[in-house]
Amino acid sequence: MDSTSESDEGLIAKARGGDMDALDALVRRHQSWVFNLALRMVWRREVAEDATQEILIKAVTKLSTFAGQSAFRTWLFRI
Repeated sequence: MDSTSESDEGLIAKARGGDMDALDALVRRHQSWVFNLALRMVWRREVAEDATQEILIKAVTKLSTFAGQSAFRTWLFRI
């Protein structure tokens, strides 16, 4: 199974195990969603780009705290 069809949970498990390709796939999968959400909040592309980067960095560094009790995007939104 390639990373485009793998579930978020599968990618998260692999990323936690040190698979950088899985981590990259997870970030890329959700990057545009995070950007669009940030853009709706701040209304300025440059600020939304910066916010997206900050949010994704935080998601990567806090990935170990994702408990799987909600959808990954729900957890990501809370960040």
